[in-house]
Amino acid sequence: MRALIIGVGQCGTKIADLFALVDFEALAINTSKSDLEYLKHIPEERRILVGESLTGGKGVNANPVLGREAIKRDLPLVMKKISSMVGYSDVDIFFLTFGFGGGTGAGGAPVLAEALKEEYPDSLVVAIGALPLKEEGIRPTINAAITIDKLSKVVDSIIAIDNNKLKESAEDISKAYEKINYTIVERIASLLALIDVPGEQTLDASDLKFVLNAFGSFATVGYAKAEANKVKNISRLILKSFENEGLYLEANIESALYGLVAIHGPPELLKAKDIFEALEYLTRKIKGKQIFRGFYPDPREKEIEVVTLLSGIYESKSIEDIVVTAKKYAHAFMKAKEEAETKKKELLTGLPDFDDIYPGEADERLG
Repeated sequence: MRALIIGVGQCGTKIADLFALVDFEALAINTSKSDLEYLKHIPEERRILVGESLTGGKGVNANPVLGREAIKRDLPLVMKKISSMVGYSDVDIFFLTFGFGGGTGAGGAPVLAEALKEEYPDSLVVAIGALPLKEEGIRPTINAAITIDKLSKVVDSIIAIDNNKLKESAEDISKAYEKINYTIVERIASLLALIDVPGEQTLDASDLKFVLNAFGSFATVGYAKAEANKVKNISRLILKSFENEGLYLEANIESALYGLVAIHGPPELLKAKDIFEALEYLTRKIKGKQIFRGFYPDPREKEIEVVTLLSGIYESKSIEDIVVTAKKYAHAFMKAKEEAETKKKELLTGLPDFDDIYPGEADERLG
């Protein structure tokens, strides 16, 4: 299976850079020259500065209108670079990583997603976006809501990561953000590493693509890991990956249409009874009643790892809070703007022109 990671904007390129660290093909696109120079693992020839004539290489200051225009101006350059990376081999999935609340990512990701769908119709385009913190203010929230709306009409799935999980960390802010980024990469990389790998029951690329081909709805990747000697019942570990502590999105998993579970660990602990008990429970729980399974016994392993994917989710408190808040503030802003324009019009209506106040004076002096 082949996946190409494309990071857009500051948040997105940092995530893509971590994917490059674990040997994924990655491309970085940004409007900020300094942010691109900060990257450590993506080769310089795979870093593209867009919109330089518009921004001077200094970013767009969280303005998605500028971010959109920057990508549009240099879209031929971006698509040419992607084409050179893709070559003649098919790409199963393009993963676009970005921040929902920023400017380059929020404005540019939908433009790039649409171009990829048109150029590579047989490939999936999946957005992986970080939702803004509630404390970041209204502008990132509005950016996020509008970007969610735009992407839902273009991409196959949106894997949303709730940055509010940062507040559960006691680490400093830099390490907390870094931890979120590492978590995203760990989960996606762990899942992709098991696709098309021989096992007792194997997940192949078509299984993953089926689950992610979910009409622009939301998806979430769950994860649970434990030392083998501490696991008494693997069914509990499987269920843990679907619970709040295992997910990075507050979502109603019962609303999911599709699920996928990959289990990797020492053979003696992968008990059929416990595994199927948990999977049958989850199959009954989700709306779509479809869960694909992959079992990977490995005698060399000292840990049990469970990676889960739920897609076709339409009920998420994380998403709903952002959209409802954005609507509230956007409507309030539009109303305030309309009232200001009305007051201005009322105030200034009835004023004469200069020619009415100073009749003939200009003609006398100019003549």
